[in-house]
Amino acid sequence: MDKNIYVLDMPDFKPVYSQNVQYGYYGKRGDRLKELLLKTSCYHCMYCFASLKGDRTDLGEIEHSIEKTLSEYLVECVPNMSIVCSNCNQSLKRVGEKKRKEKIKPYMKTYEKNVECQGMDCKAICGPYLALRRQYCKLNQLHLQPYGIEGENSGQEYRLQYDIMNAEFIPSKKYAYDDSDRKILEHHIRQFKLNDIHYKTEALLKFVEDTIEAEGKYNKHKNRYSNYIVDLFVEKIKGYSTEDVLKICENIYINYQLRHIIRNHGF
Repeated sequence: MDKNIYVLDMPDFKPVYSQNVQYGYYGKRGDRLKELLLKTSCYHCMYCFASLKGDRTDLGEIEHSIEKTLSEYLVECVPNMSIVCSNCNQSLKRVGEKKRKEKIKPYMKTYEKNVECQGMDCKAICGPYLALRRQYCKLNQLHLQPYGIEGENSGQEYRLQYDIMNAEFIPSKKYAYDDSDRKILEHHIRQFKLNDIHYKTEALLKFVEDTIEAEGKYNKHKNRYSNYIVDLFVEKIKGYSTEDVLKICENIYINYQLRHIIRNHGF
């Protein structure tokens, strides 16, 4: 069995804005941007990957990657807005916000001096915003969305993976990150509590249990489970026979049970 089946590459979200459409934060422009960002993330939070698809409504909230209170230009800066769950927006991203704003304040004058903001007509990341974004990421160790960022020295895209057998998010092993890159990605994982025992998703375990019960036959419908990792896993096992899918899920389940026993009993 291919060992790569047990590692999921988390996507980097890159919206494609329509040139003849106005986007923004408020009113109908905000509604249009929200719809686009939801489609871009396949209706998942861009930070913790939780499902944003409710029974009768879409649950996502527009979030400013760099805090909008730092500059009036950031309020309607379209590339500065992502789609996230309420927990990431209202709680987890708020942790350390005051310190983050203090760190970036010395760079705001240069940004505001150089920026030629097009507001709602903006469809691409401008030079001044990109420079501010990179500095913000470096100072505050957050992997901002959408678009992500690259390592200052390595030039490598910042990406995460989900290690299925260890049930944790990790800096992607596909990239040659230096120590500063890894520190940023590891801090980002901690900021959004992706591996915290009280927050971490068990959506994949639920999928695995359902698939074992169905003897390897799994539900292919999107958004049935509560986290994007299930959708990505379903894509990975496409083409595998029912027997192989059952073996893969049994391996994951047995490994999970062993880890659970070790954690609870301290072996």
